Amino acid sequence: MPTYGHYPDEFRTAITRPSIAEAVQLDHRLSWDDLRWLREIWPGKLIVKGVLAVKDAETAAGLGCEAIVVSAHGGRNLDCLPAPAECIQAIADAVSGRLTVLADSGVRRGTDVLKYLALGAEAVLLGRLPLWGLAAGGEAGAEAVLRMVITEMDTAMAFLGAERVTELKASLR
Repeated sequence: MPTYGHYPDEFRTAITRPSIAEAVQLDHRLSWDDLRWLREIWPGKLIVKGVLAVKDAETAAGLGCEAIVVSAHGGRNLDCLPAPAECIQAIADAVSGRLTVLADSGVRRGTDVLKYLALGAEAVLLGRLPLWGLAAGGEAGAEAVLRMVITEMDTAMAFLGAERVTELKASLR
């Protein structure tokens, strides 16, 4: 039975156990007012993850966030949402220069990283990839996965005849 292995001991039981499900469920009462309040009390950088709409990206920029992550959270929260790759170009165009646009969700290869960068992301979160390497081979495994991603990116760029990611972005316009 799947468990919440990364949670404190008292929650490391079956995720279907009713008392646990209540304790770890998403809070649907969160709103932009909560983010506004957080911005007021938090002097550090504030990054909002899970943005899939231009309007939400603009709201985050207006609230003084430093960055957003265009992400579907692995699709586990609502599987009918659009894929980040479908949204990122419009979002990046709308908020360019006002906040940093990051991307994640579905990244499994170096070419996935390049796709997000070409569509407008300024950086890409690799999520599970280095964790898989870490689980398989410790620090050396994580490093090997990161080197593999970079090699795939370099190879794809060479096949495309592009020296810089900006050349990929220009080809989409």
